[in-house]
Amino acid sequence: MLPYLIELLALPLAGLAACYGLGTVLLWVSGLQAEEPFFTIFLRLLTGLLMLVVSYALVRTGGVSILLPVPLLLGGVVLALRRPAAGATPAPARLGPALGLTLVLCLAVFAGQYALVYEPGTAHLQTPFQDYVYYSRLTLMLNQFGLETNSLEVVFPQFQTVQPYHYLEIWLNALLVWVSGLPSVWVLFVSMTTMLLTIAGVGFAAIYAWCGVKAAWAMLLGGLMLTVNGTIWPFLEGFLFVGNGSLLSHLPAQLHPKLGPVYIAMVLSGLLLLRQRWVAAALALPMLPLLFVATAPAALAGVVGLVLYLGLSRQLPWQRALLLLAPVGAVGVYMGLFYALQPAPYQFPHAGHSSLLASVLPAGQELETLINIAIGVLLNYGIYYVGYAALAGLLWWTGSARTPLIAPAGWPWMAWAAATLLGALLMRTLSHHFLDGFQFFSNPMVPLSAVVLAIVLGQVLRGQATARLALAAAGLLGLLLVNTLPRITDNARFSTQFLARVGPVLQALPARGGYLLGDADYQNAYMLASDAYTAGTYVSNFRNDYLLLSLSALVPDSLNTDPRFARDSTQAALATDQSTLARLTQLRQRVGRPLSPDSAALALVQRAGLRFICASPRARLPPTLRPLVHARYRDSRSGEVLYVLRPSVFAVPPQLP
Repeated sequence: MLPYLIELLALPLAGLAACYGLGTVLLWVSGLQAEEPFFTIFLRLLTGLLMLVVSYALVRTGGVSILLPVPLLLGGVVLALRRPAAGATPAPARLGPALGLTLVLCLAVFAGQYALVYEPGTAHLQTPFQDYVYYSRLTLMLNQFGLETNSLEVVFPQFQTVQPYHYLEIWLNALLVWVSGLPSVWVLFVSMTTMLLTIAGVGFAAIYAWCGVKAAWAMLLGGLMLTVNGTIWPFLEGFLFVGNGSLLSHLPAQLHPKLGPVYIAMVLSGLLLLRQRWVAAALALPMLPLLFVATAPAALAGVVGLVLYLGLSRQLPWQRALLLLAPVGAVGVYMGLFYALQPAPYQFPHAGHSSLLASVLPAGQELETLINIAIGVLLNYGIYYVGYAALAGLLWWTGSARTPLIAPAGWPWMAWAAATLLGALLMRTLSHHFLDGFQFFSNPMVPLSAVVLAIVLGQVLRGQATARLALAAAGLLGLLLVNTLPRITDNARFSTQFLARVGPVLQALPARGGYLLGDADYQNAYMLASDAYTAGTYVSNFRNDYLLLSLSALVPDSLNTDPRFARDSTQAALATDQSTLARLTQLRQRVGRPLSPDSAALALVQRAGLRFICASPRARLPPTLRPLVHARYRDSRSGEVLYVLRPSVFAVPPQLP
């Protein structure tokens, strides 16, 4: 039994075909000549993807999308590429074999993603980790409300507004779900990810092909680049210092879908810098913050580093070199104005935003701490990527002709990569009090490291025999094996019997539900985000439009003294205040109708019209809600419980607070 296999496979195949067809037409109209086959295919796929997704986003939002400048930047890249580069393969290029290898890569990526959620002997796939479920639920906000937000608040829309995030992959998922009607979480994890990783893999193959590696080997090594995201060495996992660095690394074949756009933009930039297309690269790099806002500091630093190198090395006159800063500067101004001009959401007095800013900014006396953090981040980064550096060094040392590992022609892209690393490191260091501060480093550096390794390996393997190429592939596979053997996925596992029983029930009920977590379920302040960490992730197997509100009355002794939250108490307080339950409580307090802790959950059930509650094994149903229960389903595998509430409770329309 292979649930949804055909449907989930048809989506990326049809999607990539549509992207390729549209990209081919647009690039033909622009007059861009074909170059090396993999680069041509990559550019066509990327062009079609960006135009389809951004067009869909603009239609849904009425033009209010952060992605608006992306087609303009892409058009600039295409225009800058119209003049053939030195060393480029002139048209016509034979694309047939490369297209065949692209299809093979797509099928391989799909097989890997599908296998990670496949549950033998059941009609359902496993439910991926919480983050994937959360991203898939954001599809609801895009498709139904046309609002680029990372909040799932719908009961009190006055708190909603446009927010910076990473939307390209979520918009792509929204488009695929709108077309297919399939469960959003499976589309995101399997189909959407297959599309993005296939395009990225073709881009990596184009890097190897530019370095002279034969087509089949270029595609094999390009596909293996998708597994290069740091090695988690089992014998070092017991050390807390190294364990914290695991945020750099994910299961190799299970790349975080959110990083797909970063991979594609980084690969495009690397290919343009290899071709010494400075103007095109300067137009491609500003796409990064538009696609993924957390990469903005690193992207800016990379452009500045490239400009400084080109000016200091006299490869460009300073006047022309400085002009390369214009696109990234314009994007920065656009992003600032875009978010500044959006309607401000309603905020309670003393909402805590000023204290939040004060809590995440480093203090003046922390200089020594900041230096230690920067050194620690670099050491951790080195530990996770030392295996790949050793592989490249070994291949170079044992090569038939020991040419310089990085020739002078490669110094511009090295300047870009080094500056990007420094920018990411600086932002990671300065934001060490911020819960998501690690993302300023890991999100740009994981894709960038794969791009740098591909370029280095491509140059080392230039003109080498098949045995050397096989050794490189074996080394990458060996590091993949080190990462994979001791690990299991973070998928949520539910029994087949439970899913078979609750599936029809959930599909027949209205889409509004709640969830309960026990106090012990909250391990740190990061888990207080009521939209991202929930019980009942299995609901995503059956519905795309469901609402899941927190009913958990988490009242620790004090956010300042509880060891789970004390270090990040200000951010923890802000996270708890952003739940719908907390907002209802504060709104009722402001109109003189306060709610007691015991009655708050009941008030939210009635106010939002909730019809079911998903509870974790550690959660306990509040006494005020027990009379509402119509049916109860407990999963023997996970211990989670589904409570179905009586419809008669909602005979009287809920009153506004």
